[in-house]
Amino acid sequence: MKESVFISYSSKDSKIVEKIVAMLKEAGISYWKAPEMIPAGSNYAREIPRAIAQCQVFLLVISPYSQESIWVEKEIDCAINDRKTIVPLKLTEDDLSDMFRFYLNNVQTISYAENPEQAFRMTRERLNTLLSLQADQADTAAEKQADQSEKQEQKKPVSRQKRPVQEGLAPHLKQAMRGNALKMNKTPVVCENCGGELVMVSRGTYKCRTCGTYCYDTYQTIRNFLDENGPSQITTIARETGIPRKTIEYFLWDDRLEVPLGSSFRLKCEKCGMPIRSGHLCEACKEQQRKEKSTDQKYHYFGSPERKG
Repeated sequence: MKESVFISYSSKDSKIVEKIVAMLKEAGISYWKAPEMIPAGSNYAREIPRAIAQCQVFLLVISPYSQESIWVEKEIDCAINDRKTIVPLKLTEDDLSDMFRFYLNNVQTISYAENPEQAFRMTRERLNTLLSLQADQADTAAEKQADQSEKQEQKKPVSRQKRPVQEGLAPHLKQAMRGNALKMNKTPVVCENCGGELVMVSRGTYKCRTCGTYCYDTYQTIRNFLDENGPSQITTIARETGIPRKTIEYFLWDDRLEVPLGSSFRLKCEKCGMPIRSGHLCEACKEQQRKEKSTDQKYHYFGSPERKG
């Protein structure tokens, strides 16, 4: 089962970690924590990397004990390799070791020692923000605040031209493709590197005010991959970007990606079966649909002929 938050800690800090677990439960946030979540018959070396890979956020409980723990060190290495967002909760006022300072460079740390109640509130709020990367929660105010100079800092211009993808839609997903487009194209709300505030520099491209890292929405991530690697199999795109296959297929269905000209594969128009390279209707059926919709809308302006007086 996939959980939301992986808790990395030293067993010597178990009492405080139990308070953290209680806070997560109260907030309705699922978590993974050793040793109780390691299945019987398995071991740490097998289950911990798997749990880190599946969790969305890596909650690092920092103390003098955890900074000396070889297991915590391995867990951080694994989280960084998996590009997980790290949320550090520092229990004491002791200085960080050189290794932890290197790992957590430019990562905002929450201090528990100064105000435990406030630290738990900040941790809960940050986790909720990171776990709510939904397009309908995109920060539209950030776009208004971005000035003209920031908008010109985009690394490269982005055209709206469709990008070619090799493979088409799985038939059983056609109905699913009709879902909410906003849910498919997720927009980042915080920097994936440091958790800082993002500003929009162009459609689908955002820049962190704190560390300058560029972050992208789902569709722009796919476009960036195809720009760099050329036409690719959907399975390859999904594996290299971490974007679900059904999401990539949605952009084919939505006419934002297309099958390459040289490919023998073609999609089929849902109405007439005509071979097409993108979308779900051929041009003729699109035109017919537009005419039918226009005609249907005209009828709505007339009362029912059965009503009199």
